[in-house]
Amino acid sequence: MKKFKKESAENKISVKNVYVFYPLNFDDVQYSIDALMDGTPLIISFSKVDEKNTQRFLDFLSGAIYALKGRVLQLGQRDFLFSPDGVEVIFDN
Repeated sequence: MKKFKKESAENKISVKNVYVFYPLNFDDVQYSIDALMDGTPLIISFSKVDEKNTQRFLDFLSGAIYALKGRVLQLGQRDFLFSPDGVEVIFDN
C-alpha cells in the first residue's frame, strides 16, 4: 500500500466530499480553483473538452495545486485527481 501524506497531524483535514467535475471549456477553470482553495478534492474528467483546452486547463491547475501545496494524480487517460494540502491519498493494490 502506497501513501501520500503529511507527517504532522495538524495538517490533515477531514474530507466529507470529493467533487467530480466535467469542464466544458477553459472558462470553467475558476470553479476548480475555488474548490481547491476551499479544501475540496477534485476528480476532473476532460472528456468534454478539446485537447488544446485540456492542456491549458492542466497547466493552469498544475500551477494552482503547486501553490496550494497539493497533489495531482492521473487516474485515466483524461481523468485526474487534484487534492489540496492535508488530504491523504491511499492506494490499495
